[in-house]
Amino acid sequence: MRKIISVISVSILFFVSFSLGYAEDNPKNIQKTLIRIAYPSAGTLVSGQVGQVLEKTDILTQNGLEGKVTAFQYGPPMMEALLSGKIDVSLTSEQNVVVLLAKGFPSHVIASLGSAGRMGLLVPFNSPVKSILDLKGKKVGTVFGSSAHRPILEWLNEANLIPGKDVEVINMSGGELNAALVNGSIDAIMSWDPYVEDFIQKKIARLVKAQLFTLAVIMSDDFIQKNPAATVDFLIALKEAALYMATHKEQVNGWYSQLCRLDVKIIDKSSQFNDIYCKAQTLRDIDIALPGDFIQVLENIAEFLFTEGLTSKRADIKNGVDLELIKKAEEKLNKI
Repeated sequence: MRKIISVISVSILFFVSFSLGYAEDNPKNIQKTLIRIAYPSAGTLVSGQVGQVLEKTDILTQNGLEGKVTAFQYGPPMMEALLSGKIDVSLTSEQNVVVLLAKGFPSHVIASLGSAGRMGLLVPFNSPVKSILDLKGKKVGTVFGSSAHRPILEWLNEANLIPGKDVEVINMSGGELNAALVNGSIDAIMSWDPYVEDFIQKKIARLVKAQLFTLAVIMSDDFIQKNPAATVDFLIALKEAALYMATHKEQVNGWYSQLCRLDVKIIDKSSQFNDIYCKAQTLRDIDIALPGDFIQVLENIAEFLFTEGLTSKRADIKNGVDLELIKKAEEKLNKI
């Protein structure tokens, strides 16, 4: 009996010893920080693909994080989730983060995944509209307060057309826009990739004018303050997820195609405007820092939203951007 007890004791000691040794070799398995991440299921390229990578791979786990990754159809619901404390970080686009900052929510823009493709003015394929000037007396649909709102007003002003007088600009949801263009109930819409490319490829619509727009990652100050190390780890995971997207395009676009219900060829072609997607081969090729000109874009958007009465106050971009966290992430990567 003593011999049996001795054998059991040795086995227990070996198991404990092995477990402790394994924990030392794998410190990230000891305790992981929960991070709740939101990304767009439709409408915003690259953020959508990277969101899928974070959801379907173990990249977050390998960086000491327990990820709860949720897809939202559009940006505004993501911002509401951040405001209500249901998520910690959102992969979104430029105008959405400005709207959030204008509401005074304690948060910071901490990174950018680069270009999300085009925002563009689409007209039916056989429409007589060839330029912005041809919109006089027409109806144009857009999503008020979104990234696709500001360009059409600027283009109309440049053409000396007065919104509301010369051209009727109508507020619609993203889903309503596409249907309205197809059924002919509106003369033009402001849309964005991959839908711009989808309409062009199917010869449903023509692109009259376009400009690129930029992605932004915004995180609540509450998470940053409570989890400074995990915030840095998230940025490293974000870079790794972006690299995975760039080096596994067929697989990732297949995932995203099932989510947004668009052909993988449309997703691939629309994503070509993003440098990470096109060029990245190693982690060193992934630059998610906020460029200076992007900060100026955010300032311009803040001014536009306030002037148009779409926000009750002008967003404080200077204090709403954190340029140091990504530097800390790069410093940690350089030590690995």
